Amino acid sequence: MIHDSLSRWRSVPGLAEHPIWSTAFAWLETSAASASEGIHPLGEEGFYARVMSYATKTRETARYEMHRLTIDIQFTLKGGEGIEVTPVEELIPLNDYNPTKEVEHFQTTARFVGFVENREGRFTILFPGEPHMPQLRLADSESVTKVVIKIPLILVASNTTR
Repeated sequence: MIHDSLSRWRSVPGLAEHPIWSTAFAWLETSAASASEGIHPLGEEGFYARVMSYATKTRETARYEMHRLTIDIQFTLKGGEGIEVTPVEELIPLNDYNPTKEVEHFQTTARFVGFVENREGRFTILFPGEPHMPQLRLADSESVTKVVIKIPLILVASNTTR
C-alpha cells in the first residue's frame, strides 16, 4: 500500500517513469475533477477510472475486499473515507471470488493492522493480495466522491505496454 498526496505522486519511486502509472496519475491531475460519474477507459483493456459518490459506512456495515489481478488507485475528490488494511493471513475468506468483478471478500475481524484517512487530494494504492476495507466513515465526513483507477497487474509487470 502507498498513501500520499496527488501533488507528490512523481516522488514515489517507479511511478513517473512507467507509462501506465503516468497515464493514471495524469488523468487524475487533468480530468478527474471534471469527470462525470461512471467508467472512463484509459486506453488498455481493463485499465479505467471509475468516478463514484456514496455515503460512507460504519465498520460494522463495511466489508474487506481484495483483488488478485488488479491494482487500485483510490483518489478522493470530495469529502473523505477511511481505508482499513489487515494482512490476508489474519482474515477469514468468504470464498466468494468473482473473476468478472475481480474481487473477493473477507469477514471483518475484531482488530485491524492499519488505517488511512483518504481525504481530498490524497490517494491510496492497493496492490493485489492486500485486503482493504474502504468506505469507512470519518468523524467529519459522511460521504465521499472518489475515483478508483483499476490497473491490470499485467500492464505494470514490465516497462512496456501491450
